[in-house]
Amino acid sequence: MKKITFNAPLNHKAYSYEPMQIEVEKVITLYGKRFEQMRHHPLEDDPEIIDNRELMYMEGNIAHCILFLDGNGSDGILVEAEGADYAWKSEFISNARAIIEQSEFTYGERQLHAELKAMADRIAELAHTGQETFIYEDAESDTNLRELMIQAVAEMLDRRSDLAEIRDHYLGSTGQADFTVTAKPTNEMKLYCPLEIKAEPQYDEDEGFDYDDYDYEVIPSSCACGCEDEINAAIEKYSEPEEEHRGLMIYYDESSPVNEKVVSAFPSVEVRNGELVGVLTCRLTEPLTDSEMAEFQDWWTGQAADGWGEGFEQREIKTDAFGTIYVSFWNSSDSWQIEAEMTNSTNTADIEEEESLDMGGISM
Repeated sequence: MKKITFNAPLNHKAYSYEPMQIEVEKVITLYGKRFEQMRHHPLEDDPEIIDNRELMYMEGNIAHCILFLDGNGSDGILVEAEGADYAWKSEFISNARAIIEQSEFTYGERQLHAELKAMADRIAELAHTGQETFIYEDAESDTNLRELMIQAVAEMLDRRSDLAEIRDHYLGSTGQADFTVTAKPTNEMKLYCPLEIKAEPQYDEDEGFDYDDYDYEVIPSSCACGCEDEINAAIEKYSEPEEEHRGLMIYYDESSPVNEKVVSAFPSVEVRNGELVGVLTCRLTEPLTDSEMAEFQDWWTGQAADGWGEGFEQREIKTDAFGTIYVSFWNSSDSWQIEAEMTNSTNTADIEEEESLDMGGISM
């Protein structure tokens, strides 16, 4: 048997364990050092706990909690703050991600797993009789695995918050549709950020080139508006085939509710108020809460600085106006910030109304 390895606290000379019923109202993924901060200092005030205090309370022997998940690992911290700004009651949960995934299994998935396990058991049993080669069809039971898989997929689709209607009408006929799925209409949200644009220095080939004097020229965003199409063409060329429908959302944490609310997120540049700025254009099936918006903006900041943006800023872009330029969606100055703008438009109608609510350094 393979060794099982996980993280867990051990109590010294524990007298008893009295569990209570736990209902997880929400799963929040903490990225970077935020999970370690909560793990090492659970009694310090925490913004995610403050934003979600109303979800944590006791009801008889039932504790309504939030599960904070390590974005860089598999462990979690269960919290029932009971109105406090910190983890008033908490428990370290080893391998919490696996618990979440197991709880998300539908009835059809469990049936399918049982059938696959039964097939593996039959093959193992025959292997001990000396048989060494097996054919998949010979190990099958009388259960229609295709029908079982369609049932499992339909149940998984039915649990998604971004879909309006799912119908499973499996008839076993070749070419006949097995599902009818209607997606929820979406609204558009744009996250704007300043760009840092640098151009390679121009030099005369006849005079030679001194690498000691090699220094990039910073191009003001107001002067780079004419490069919009050239930069967007470079962004499109930089994209991966699997990003076709969802853009950068294919890299988002699957366990986060944000991953279903934000259908797609595509980076680009556009001229806004006379300046060329970076923009992440998103399609949302429903608004993000304040804590979800903070999580999403933290993620986009990471993508702009260290993820997608770090790779893109190293790609040279040929322009008519400035020669070869390099474009960064992030910089370390205090002026760098994200501004969000929500547009009340569905994916099937024209944009009718725009609203911008000022929220400190963030517009939404």
